[in-house]
Amino acid sequence: MEMKDVLADKAVMDEIRSKVESDEGLPKSKEWNIGNDTLRAVLADETSSSEMLETRPYTEAIILEFGRPALLIKNDTFEIPNSDIWKARLYPTKSKVEKAIKSVGRIELLDHPSYEWVGTGWMITENIIVTNRHVALEFAEKRGKSFVFSLNPGGKAIRARIDFKEEYKQNAVFETELEKVLFIEKMGGKYPDLAFLQLKKTNQLPSPISLSTSKRSNGDLVAVIGYPARDHRSDFDAMVKVFGDIYDVKRLAPGTVTSFGEDLIFTHDCSTLGGNSGSAVVDIATGDAVGLHFGGKFQKANYAVKTTALLRALTRLKIQVPVSTKVESRQIESAERTVEKAPKPEDYADRRGYRPNFLGVTSQHRVSLPTLGKRLASEAVVVNDQLVGHSRYVLDYMHFSIVMSNERKMAFYTAVNIDGNQLRRIPRVDTWQRDPRIAKTYQFGEELYANNDLDKGHLVRRLDPVWGSEPEARTANADTFHFTNSSPQHKDFNQKTWNDLEDYVLDNADVHDLKISVFTGPVYRDDDRLYRSAHLPRRFWKIVVMVKEEDQQLTATAYMLSQADLLTDIEFIFGQFKTYQVSIDYIEKITGLRFGKLKGFDPKDGEESFGFTEIGGPQDIVF
Repeated sequence: MEMKDVLADKAVMDEIRSKVESDEGLPKSKEWNIGNDTLRAVLADETSSSEMLETRPYTEAIILEFGRPALLIKNDTFEIPNSDIWKARLYPTKSKVEKAIKSVGRIELLDHPSYEWVGTGWMITENIIVTNRHVALEFAEKRGKSFVFSLNPGGKAIRARIDFKEEYKQNAVFETELEKVLFIEKMGGKYPDLAFLQLKKTNQLPSPISLSTSKRSNGDLVAVIGYPARDHRSDFDAMVKVFGDIYDVKRLAPGTVTSFGEDLIFTHDCSTLGGNSGSAVVDIATGDAVGLHFGGKFQKANYAVKTTALLRALTRLKIQVPVSTKVESRQIESAERTVEKAPKPEDYADRRGYRPNFLGVTSQHRVSLPTLGKRLASEAVVVNDQLVGHSRYVLDYMHFSIVMSNERKMAFYTAVNIDGNQLRRIPRVDTWQRDPRIAKTYQFGEELYANNDLDKGHLVRRLDPVWGSEPEARTANADTFHFTNSSPQHKDFNQKTWNDLEDYVLDNADVHDLKISVFTGPVYRDDDRLYRSAHLPRRFWKIVVMVKEEDQQLTATAYMLSQADLLTDIEFIFGQFKTYQVSIDYIEKITGLRFGKLKGFDPKDGEESFGFTEIGGPQDIVF
C-alpha cells in the first residue's frame, strides 16, 4: 500500500489526528521512539509519499501499521486492531470474515530443492483451491496437454499440500494433499495470474469462499487473507515495524479498493508481502471473495485478479463454483413496505403502556417513568405535541413504554410491567416493523441489520409483557417486535445471566404478588463506533423494581451488562460479557436519566464507590 492511500482514508486519518493532537499518540510511537511532534509534521507534510518514505520511514511505518494493519490470526479469528475505526468496520460482520479465514491455507512443498512453502491458496469449490500461476509453477508444469508435478534435481516428483492453519504460536495443523494440477494459465500480460489445484477429497475440507461479481468502487472495504513472508524487495526496517518481524503465518490485512477499472485486475492498499501471492481478497461486509491477490510491493500498489476472470477460466474447465447473490437495498425497503402496510397510528389506541401504580396504588409504591434532563429532552422524539412534560415523548405499547432518541434513532429507555401470575406462552412472531406513530427517520430498520452479525436485540424482553388476557398477551408479544424496541447487539452477545435476573426475581425472590417493573436501555457514549450511520452502544443497563413481601417496601436494584473490565476502555467486540450489579446513582450519571425516589430503595445507595459487583448467578444479587 502507499501512504497516499492511507491519507485518503478520512475516517482513519481523523482518528490518527485526534490521537496525535490529544498527545495520546499511536500505539507504536513510544516503542519506536517517535514523538507526537514528528507525527504532526508528517501529517502536515505536503511532500510526496516517496519523499516522505526516504526521509521518515519509521514515522510512515507507524501510520501504516495503524491505518493498514496486518492482523495475526489465532484459532480462526483475527486479533483486535488498535484502530477504533477498524474495530467498527470489522466487528459487525466478524463471523463472515472468520468463515473465509478457515478456507485459506499455506501451500507447502515436500522434496523441493529450495522451498518449504511457496504461497497461499483458498477453497473455491468442493475440493479445488485457487492460487497464482507463479506459485503453481514453483512445483508444477505443463507437459503435453496436461499439467503435472515437476521433478526435483534428483528426479523425484515434488509433492505439495495445503495447511489451513499455520497460525502464530499455534501448534494445530490442518493439512490436505494436493492430488492433481488442474490448470495453470498461460504466461503473458493478457492472461490472469491464476491456477487451480485439486485436493485429495475428504469429509473435513473447509467450505468454499463464494465469489462476488459485483463491480467495486474506490474506497470499498476489503481484506487480504494469506501468509506474508519476509520480503527482500521491501524496506526492511519499515517492514519489520508493520509486521512485527513475524512472518510465514496467517494474517488478515484490511484495506480498501484503490482502483477497479474495466480490465481483469484491480488494485488495493492492504498490507501484503511476498508470501501473500494467491491470497483471497474478501469483501469485509460479506466474506465473499472479490479477487485473487497476485502481486505488488510493500508500500506500493497491490494487484489482484478479479473474480470475473476466475469465473471465465472455470467456465472453460466446466467447473461450477458458488457465486454470491448480493441483497440490494431496494429489496430490504420492499420487504419493510410489505410489513408496514398494516399498522396505522390509530391502531395503537388501546395500548395501555407502562403503569406507574402497577406495584401498588399508594404513593409509597408508585414508580414513575424516568425523567429526561434538559439535553436529553431536546433530543427526544416527540410522539404527541399536544401533551406536556415527559408524556409527550412516550410511545405506549401493551404493558410497556419507550422513549426514543432522535439522534441515535434508538431508545433512551424502555419500561415494562411484568405480572408473574398472568404470564402466557405465546409463539414468536419475528415480524419486525417500524412504529408508524413517529417518523421513519427516527428509527433504524432492516437496513442496519441486513447481512451482518448484528441481532435485533430486544430491550423489553419478548416474554416480559406477555400476560393478561390472551388478546392482550398476543398484542404485547407482537409489540415487542417494533424496531423502537431493538438495539444492535452482536450475535455472540451473551445475555443468559442478564435474562436470568428477571426469572430469578420472579421465581425465587420474596416478591409481593409476583409483580416487577423493569427499566432497560443502552449507554450512549461519544466514542461509540459508527457503522452504517449508527453509533453502536457498547453497554446496557437494567433496573429491576419490586415490593418485598416481608416488609412491603420497594427495592430497586441496578445492573450493567458489559465486558470483563468495566473500569477501562471496554472492548465489547471480542470479549466475553459479564453482568454487574451497580448503583442507580451510577446509571443516572452515565445516562443523564433521573429515577427520582428509586435511589432511596437501592441497596447500593450511599456506597463510597460505584460498587461494581460481578453477577455470576442469582446468589450474588444484593436486594
